[in-house]
Amino acid sequence: MDANKWGNRPRLSRGIGSRAHLLVHRPSFIAKRIGVLLVAGILVTIVAPVLADESSSIPATEPAASETSTTTSETSTAVESPSPTDSATASSSPAASNPNSSETQTASATPSPKPPAAIASQGMRIDLPAVLPVDPRALSRILPAINLSGPQYLLACLNSSSLIFDLQQKNVPDSISGDEILLTGDFSQRTMISGTTPQVEALINSSNGLRMLSVRGAISSASATFAFIAVSRPVLSASICDQSLNTRTLSFRQLGIGQDLVKNSIILKK
Repeated sequence: MDANKWGNRPRLSRGIGSRAHLLVHRPSFIAKRIGVLLVAGILVTIVAPVLADESSSIPATEPAASETSTTTSETSTAVESPSPTDSATASSSPAASNPNSSETQTASATPSPKPPAAIASQGMRIDLPAVLPVDPRALSRILPAINLSGPQYLLACLNSSSLIFDLQQKNVPDSISGDEILLTGDFSQRTMISGTTPQVEALINSSNGLRMLSVRGAISSASATFAFIAVSRPVLSASICDQSLNTRTLSFRQLGIGQDLVKNSIILKK
């Protein structure tokens, strides 16, 4: 066997070794490429939806904004334009816009009370003597009890230029300022009494009756005027007294009592 011939021929062991080398290194290259492809695929899978979301978010945001603005405008329009019921309530209830309007309405709705005055119906009954007999030497006289009836409220005006009227406590000027009974001018020449008709009657007849005193001299030459006016409520007013349609004049008449002594003869029997 020629050693040189077979020695120069390529050996199988070397060729097999080179193929083994290729087989060993080729899978690593393939694996790298596969890895690169996987990474690229993963990146594409992640980035593509993100890009798609970003591209689709712009038109989706604009309608939402428009819807929001439309809703806002509708809401503001609804707030600025009250319903007919609200407008009717606001127009019918001015107190809601003006807190002081309720007081104004109450003041305008409630008219101020009218001042007391003489009423149209002046019909009444008055039992008062026109003449009183007096002692020619008397300086005062008590008025007998009188009777009054008719109106609810009465104003009695007593006037005299020569007499003083003394009610209630004698020789003391009294005055009354109550809710229903009024008295002024007691123990003077002009006295006014106002209240309900029974109260006026009771006051004149109180303390044994009205006492009248002469200002000068005997009372037999004096006179007095009694005026009675039906009024809407108790009042003391001289101007209302002048409107009286029921006036009584009281005068005094002296009794026929003389101071002369008449002597008659007396026959004595034995």
